Amino acid sequence: MCAKTQFPDWKIGVLFVWIVLFCCQASFAAELISFERNLNLLSEEYADLQLDGPENLCMVAGGVLGTFNAGGEPGDVYEWTVTRVPSGEILEQKSSGQLETFKFYFSEVGDYNVNLKVRRGTDANFYEENKPVRVEKGPDLALLPDYLLCAGSTTLLTALDPNTPNLSDYDITWYALDNDGERVELGKGNEYETYNAGYHIVELFKTNADGSQACLITGSTFVGPPIDFQIIPSSTTICEGESIQIGLDTPLSGEWFIQKDFTGVRSSAGEGFEIEFNSSELSGPGLYLVTFQTTNEDFPDCISERIIGFELKESPSATTQILAQPSDCSASNGSFQLTLDTDVDALYIPELNIVEGPSASGTLKTFSNLLPQVYSIVLEKDGCQTTSLLSIDAAQSPTQLSPVYTIISEKCNDNGVDPGSITLDFGTAITNGKYRILTEGRGEIQSGAIPDSGSVTVNLSNGNYLFEAIVGDCTYPIEAFEIIDAPQVSFTIPTELNICETFELIPDTGQDLIFTLTFPDGSTQVIESGDSYTLVDAGSYSILGETKDPSSPLCARTIAFTATYSTNITFAPVLAVEKCFDPIKYEIELTGIPLEEASIRWYNDQGKIVGRGAEFYPTNLGFYSLQVQPLKSGYCPVEPVSFEVVPQIVAVPMELEATKLCPSPSIGLVTLATDEEEVFNTEWIYYDSLNNRTELAQFNGQFEIEVDLAGTYEAIAYNELGCEIGRGLVEVEASEFTTPPAVEDSYAYCTVENNRIPAIDPGEYATYEWYFEDQLVSTASTYKPEQVGNYLLVVTTEDGCEFTKEFTTYDACKFNVVYPNAMILGNPDKDFRVILSEGVNEAELFVLNRQGALIYHDLTSEIPVESPVLQWDGKVGDRFIPEGTYVLILLLRNEEFGFEDKLTSSLLVLQ
Repeated sequence: MCAKTQFPDWKIGVLFVWIVLFCCQASFAAELISFERNLNLLSEEYADLQLDGPENLCMVAGGVLGTFNAGGEPGDVYEWTVTRVPSGEILEQKSSGQLETFKFYFSEVGDYNVNLKVRRGTDANFYEENKPVRVEKGPDLALLPDYLLCAGSTTLLTALDPNTPNLSDYDITWYALDNDGERVELGKGNEYETYNAGYHIVELFKTNADGSQACLITGSTFVGPPIDFQIIPSSTTICEGESIQIGLDTPLSGEWFIQKDFTGVRSSAGEGFEIEFNSSELSGPGLYLVTFQTTNEDFPDCISERIIGFELKESPSATTQILAQPSDCSASNGSFQLTLDTDVDALYIPELNIVEGPSASGTLKTFSNLLPQVYSIVLEKDGCQTTSLLSIDAAQSPTQLSPVYTIISEKCNDNGVDPGSITLDFGTAITNGKYRILTEGRGEIQSGAIPDSGSVTVNLSNGNYLFEAIVGDCTYPIEAFEIIDAPQVSFTIPTELNICETFELIPDTGQDLIFTLTFPDGSTQVIESGDSYTLVDAGSYSILGETKDPSSPLCARTIAFTATYSTNITFAPVLAVEKCFDPIKYEIELTGIPLEEASIRWYNDQGKIVGRGAEFYPTNLGFYSLQVQPLKSGYCPVEPVSFEVVPQIVAVPMELEATKLCPSPSIGLVTLATDEEEVFNTEWIYYDSLNNRTELAQFNGQFEIEVDLAGTYEAIAYNELGCEIGRGLVEVEASEFTTPPAVEDSYAYCTVENNRIPAIDPGEYATYEWYFEDQLVSTASTYKPEQVGNYLLVVTTEDGCEFTKEFTTYDACKFNVVYPNAMILGNPDKDFRVILSEGVNEAELFVLNRQGALIYHDLTSEIPVESPVLQWDGKVGDRFIPEGTYVLILLLRNEEFGFEDKLTSSLLVLQ
């Protein structure tokens, strides 16, 4: 578990000042934060409890951040308190389970006390320690987050205000980063003048009288041109006899310069989107620096410049001398001598199948028994290879044939240049003829058979060549010839570009030309030098440049290029704090192009550049904007995206309430009241009476939980980054009121007015709720039902526990009576009997003869529901009564409910 750091809302503003100190440049802030974290001794494992932190701090730029560590075990909860000494005023009090490391921003000089209390489980006083801290005034860092580097000038970086008292007491060192991200020292002193683009770091500290260091400050800044681009060379090294092409990763046109070594004179090499340097145009082996400069309308007075170097390597060389020419065209008695002018790694002579290894300069080699022909001397040294040609003719020229050579130089056509050619014509038919064409530096470039007609034509571009013709075994005199160049108009365009909505293409030229652009659909458009094309479609294009002067010897030139199209480039700043309560960081959400192919600018509300990287650490609250441009597209018509930096939410209220643990079922309710919109997740922990800790993972993410154990419950709130932003404890106790309401399953209801049915009394409770068929009908402590049906009673005890009881009612004053109107004497299945429904608790029977005399009487108070009562077999004494019709009177009573009912009917008695 990693320690997390929290800051109160009101201190977020001053927190940003600390970010200025440690993260002066946005993109480089991550490296500085890593440095600061190492200083804080953060660890993935907890250590023993101990308050560790500085006792002396140096306040700069209005404040200083003090970092304190506690150690501990998983589950510990830390409470930090910062007080001013000697007043005892509490400046900060923070409690959290993620505060193993605590950071406090001291904004005034003076003496302070940092108090640490650790709660382990429910033991709030498990550990406590104090640390005195003294804060002294330090210097203010004057380094800006970004500096423009304009061509032809340097940029002066200043660490501290020159008026800082006792400035000489500070040791100040400037660094840059190498390709591996390691620091490289640049110099010392309060000021550093730089001409290099990139990140610059300053580190300074004060040396105390005892030689110890204090007041360590680290800052960084970015130095760079207004326009983002990189120079892309075809190679970093070339050999004599070769050329190098240099372009940009962004389609920009500007001026190119070249100089040899760092002390050479820089001279203009022309303008355009790209440039080529031939080794023959350079002044010998060595280091060359190529500079490109361009301007932007946003910064017209600051030329953007980039410099790249390449090395021209010395090529190996040798001196050859013909010792003897072959006597005739087919003789093999020629020889030559070769002297190495330089050390070589290898020597090849393809025509002799010679391959030799390293040889030292001055080595002399002789080659004999040679036929007349051209020999290629191939030398290699340090990655460079050269090919020189040695032409050995026969001492006596052959006479049987007389070849004729016709050379035609390059010439203009409508779209460019037609190549030149050489024609060999023997003037007669031949057999077994072959030829080779060779050129210095490359050796053989073409070979083949001479047709039987004796004539062959070969097309060639401009240059110097040797033509070797052999018929049978006879080598004819070697012909040296030149194809003269047909010069073309000069202009450059980017050969690859990306269209972002539109792209304004202006061919770069210093000549007065007419341009014809052929679009991917085959349509064309003509413009003149200085005008532009508006490109909106991806595809393959070609552009033809022609001189406007009809008498000019310059040929037309055609350049093909391709364009891709990005219609969906979108970008937005995204808040991306990676670790709890780290300084606020923004990243770029970009679609359409890879991030590494984008030019990035972060601006403050005054339009000043405050960042250039993919990550941005704002130095203050407020409004900023982000602009992203595709490098390969030059500059797209995109609007900056504005955003506001607001304080982080580092704490939410944690109000916990708990009900008693109620019986039947034994359930209690714990409720967390907080700012739920800011809480991404919650965790719950249970502590029993012995302080044993149990994590309740089943309740994660809930704001209200049901529990069944008495003890202490803890809720922890986290934001979407997993950072703790709140914590609280609540005690859950078992209810002392465990008696359920005294309510039966069924109660009588009587429709008779003024009946004496008593109200239902469930017992003593805090509240009562009586429901009839889901409708609340009373909240009184007692209730007398008024309808037949289903009821529910909900009672709440003094400590909040609820009991429920369902019951039904029946109409005890509206009962059913079933009895016969006839009986058969002596038949037990046909006797007289009465069946009553619920509600009658006394029944009395009278049987009278026709004269009104009572002949039978019975009374009962034992009346089972739906079972026979008042059964009579028709006997009075031991004798059956006579057959006939009798009068039957039935009295039904319920003394408790206060009612009596009389039923009169006739009874037929049969034998």
